[in-house]
Amino acid sequence: MLYPPEAADLLDFQAVKDLAAEHAATRKGRLRLREAMPSADRAAVEPDLLQVDELLRLMERGHFFPAVAAAEVDDALPMLRIEGAVLTSEQCLAILAQSQAYANAYRFVLTHAEFAPTLEALARPFPPEDEVPRLIEGVFERNGLVRSNASPELARIRAELAKARVAADRIFYKVLRRYEAEGWLGDIRESVSNDRRVLALSSSHKNKARGAFHGSSAKNSLVYLEPSECLEVNAEVGLLIEDERKEVRRILKALTRALRPFREVIARVDERLTDWDSLAARARFARAEGGVLPQWSDEVIYVEQGVNPVLRKVQREKGRGVVPLNVRLDPDHRLLLISGPNAGGKSLALKTVGLFQLMLQSGFLVPAHPRTTMRWFARIMADIGDAQSVENELSTYSGKLSKMREILAWCDPETLVLVDEFGSGSDPDLGAALAGVFLREIHQSGATGIFTTHYNSIKALAEELDGAQNANMAFDVQSFEPRYTLELGSPGSSYTFEVAQRVGIPKRLMNEARSALNEQTHHVDRLLVGLQKQRSALDRARNELDQRLKDLEALKADQSKRISKLEDKLAKAAEANASGTDRLMWGKRLEQLSASWAKAKSKKGKDEVIERATKLFAERNGAEKKASQRKETAKQVEARHKLEAALAMPVKVGDKVKIVGGGRQQGEVLEIRRDKFLVRLGGVLSTWVDRKQFVHWGVDL
Repeated sequence: MLYPPEAADLLDFQAVKDLAAEHAATRKGRLRLREAMPSADRAAVEPDLLQVDELLRLMERGHFFPAVAAAEVDDALPMLRIEGAVLTSEQCLAILAQSQAYANAYRFVLTHAEFAPTLEALARPFPPEDEVPRLIEGVFERNGLVRSNASPELARIRAELAKARVAADRIFYKVLRRYEAEGWLGDIRESVSNDRRVLALSSSHKNKARGAFHGSSAKNSLVYLEPSECLEVNAEVGLLIEDERKEVRRILKALTRALRPFREVIARVDERLTDWDSLAARARFARAEGGVLPQWSDEVIYVEQGVNPVLRKVQREKGRGVVPLNVRLDPDHRLLLISGPNAGGKSLALKTVGLFQLMLQSGFLVPAHPRTTMRWFARIMADIGDAQSVENELSTYSGKLSKMREILAWCDPETLVLVDEFGSGSDPDLGAALAGVFLREIHQSGATGIFTTHYNSIKALAEELDGAQNANMAFDVQSFEPRYTLELGSPGSSYTFEVAQRVGIPKRLMNEARSALNEQTHHVDRLLVGLQKQRSALDRARNELDQRLKDLEALKADQSKRISKLEDKLAKAAEANASGTDRLMWGKRLEQLSASWAKAKSKKGKDEVIERATKLFAERNGAEKKASQRKETAKQVEARHKLEAALAMPVKVGDKVKIVGGGRQQGEVLEIRRDKFLVRLGGVLSTWVDRKQFVHWGVDL
């Protein structure tokens, strides 16, 4: 699906795979990543993309995939095919390490199944095989030695061997002390030769001692002697060691025979661990590079804030930053013609889109904003760099034509075409004419494509064709420095004369070149330069207007706050006036009651006044309580209406939000799955929430 195959290197895909491989824990995982190639089968690759994305989300929550850097079992698997073969201790322990690593990874996947449903669904049908580690652990200690209780015979042999070694040590040290007292030993009293303990005698005393000689030192100042007293017990130790070796081999042979039926299980565990290491490495790489799983479309490519990881690595080493790429291809603009000066970033923009497509169709997340949208192609066909082939004795232009022949033969709506320096390599006029024919043919095929060019006729053709669009790499016409920003909608000038003037080419030569230039070509180039200047001026004016608009919005907000404060003051003043009037009215009524009570002559009259006063106070308290309740209810209703309106607002990926009742911490919506929303809080923590749990950031509840 990739033509030509070397286009992967020209698009820096191999460099990206090498960067990702640095995050793998195993040799096989690194090899798997370096051998990854794009696939036309979306159904085959999409599960990998979903699993990588799920592992990335788990890492963002602080849950990291367990280490799978177990020993390799490549040497053990062929042995399990052979009847009567015997695995070594190292091979058995490698199988055990693989089984344990797989069991840990499997438990991790099932533990976090809620946030990794694809990973869990693909892993659950293959649970760990308990019998394999049980068999091996029944034979080996944790330190890797065969257990003494692996067989009764081994237990007997090792018991006798331990006794024999104790006896050998006792006899050896007895002889050593005697020889030391005689003064026969050298500065080095003892050593080991052929697994036998020997005494280091001075050469001058070698004839005084009895035993088996094991050679001498480099300068012949010492001779090594196995004392005659130790010969018999050392021989016994040697026989027991050989018996132990034979029994261990017999045990390993029985273990190998027991493991043979599980060969396919062991091979599958090894393969799945390699798969998981590859997936985890891609997730770690995505985390380091800001990778995301883009949204899917059948017709649109929309890269927002895309960063080429290879360029980022190069620029980071130079202490420089990277200008993110924004580009869109859709049915109305499926062919993009990028023009502009050399070293302005045209080829880089083309290669970044191509690289993202290769990464995605190989199971890698792409470093861009979550709003990025990508589609799947059956073919990616590219013409990038020098196509000259010495072996076939093809010229550069012949090589480019051969590639174009293949591109035209396979172009259809499922093809992505990437051509750098479209029409170059031949006579400019003839090359441009032929490139125009090619562009029309690619347009008629329904393919999607990105092309870089310097030819004005190609830029003009792009304006004529439906579905084609010009674009230019922004260029500062005052400083003559590239801005590395892709601007859609208009072609760009190559700034040939301006750049030449900038670097100091004599004006006389510049004038000669201008006079020799075709007047129409010169006119078009001047027009493009003028358009670029106008666009730059418009950009500056737009930026100034944007700033003024922001200032006006800020002023409006400030005035609104002031008006709101004044309205609050007026409301409070009105409330205070009403309260004062009410108090005056009640004061007068109390004053009247007091006067009536004073005028009453009898006890009955005074009691009637007191009864009227009691009713008046009760009425007063009831009125105040009802007013307070009405005021509180109005606040609650207003708050409820505000919250309902906020929760009804539409939500999309990238929106800034805040958790209801969660303070003033800003969050961002990263992903939407039905009625669940993945929200990142504070730039670190991510969590799944329901719609009723958050509102947009600007909402004031």
